[in-house]
Amino acid sequence: MKNKITVSKANDMITFYFHVGKKRFFLFVQKYSKGVYDFFEGGRSEEEIRNFRMWNKNPRLDKTISKIPLYMKYVLRYEI
Repeated sequence: MKNKITVSKANDMITFYFHVGKKRFFLFVQKYSKGVYDFFEGGRSEEEIRNFRMWNKNPRLDKTISKIPLYMKYVLRYEI
């Protein structure tokens, strides 16, 4: 099964979740940004995040993409 990152939006905040198999783990929350939300809206696979190539087009998305692998590593090490 593919691991996947999904988001939900509420009160001008975006909540990130990491799906591993049938389990869903909370990653982090950040302020709403249209570019970030649009990128993650339909969900993205772990592979897509690791192979991200659109650097320097949206600084907020760059920052978010760069911190996601750290959070995923923590979840895989301590939560599973």
